[in-house]
Amino acid sequence: MIPARSWLPKMPRPTRFHSAEQAAPRHRRIRRRAAAALVALLLLLLLGPRPTPAAPPSRPQEIEAAAVVLLDVRTGKVLYARDPHRRLPPASTTKMMTAILAAEALPLDALVPISLRASRERGGSAIGLNPGEWWTVDDLLHAMLIHSANDAAVALAEAVSGSVEAFAVRMNARARLLGARDTHFVTPNGRYDPQHFSSAYDLALIARTALANPVVARIVSLRTWTLLRPHADPRLLINTNRLLWRLQGADGVKTGWVAESGPCLVASATRQHRRLIAVLLDAPRVFSDAARLLEFGFTGSP
Repeated sequence: MIPARSWLPKMPRPTRFHSAEQAAPRHRRIRRRAAAALVALLLLLLLGPRPTPAAPPSRPQEIEAAAVVLLDVRTGKVLYARDPHRRLPPASTTKMMTAILAAEALPLDALVPISLRASRERGGSAIGLNPGEWWTVDDLLHAMLIHSANDAAVALAEAVSGSVEAFAVRMNARARLLGARDTHFVTPNGRYDPQHFSSAYDLALIARTALANPVVARIVSLRTWTLLRPHADPRLLINTNRLLWRLQGADGVKTGWVAESGPCLVASATRQHRRLIAVLLDAPRVFSDAARLLEFGFTGSP
């Protein structure tokens, strides 16, 4: 027998309605539980294990150069190096030493007579000196360090020592005094000579001395400079060191290039009272690699 009414569908139970007074305790419990969960989450964030920051790189990104040095100016510590003592043509980075000796020996307002030999230095970069002209030491230093004028370097060398050959002796003596043991100078401007060479480490030492001279340090930090000569139109000189526009804190020092050396650069930058020097010799990507090297020095080196 089929029980009575078993064929009827089951009806849902009627919903129970609560008064506001009955629902209030339940709502308070829910709020208390939510508050407790929030407090627990905050405590976990504050007291729980923190993510370990990524370690700074132990070496810069790949630098394409025959020789590299990164040096801290204040301490003299080498932060990174590759073939630092390899003897290579320094090209116009030579002019750092010429600037040091000229700035130390000559007043900036002293007048320098331009010789026939200096006027004939027209190869590569030149400012266009003419024999018989008189130029101030200050103008010649700016032309040499900003425009990389080879003729200006010869004129300064002759003004200091009387001849290029005598000035080279003085350059080499100063190099030995600085501890630059892999350096031998023949010319004041870096024109190629098989016996004219230096190393990345030695150039860093020379740059450190150059930056300690306020006259040289000021000039090498300039992006542009206007040459004013009697009876001539003003001439704007643009620094050959493009890193001055590209890198925060860049303030020097000297570019160089001859066919035998490839692109060379001695670069400096200062951030938060810390100055670094980067030297790259025979570097195809000289400016971008110098920027990477200096960034590593400021962010990744001890």
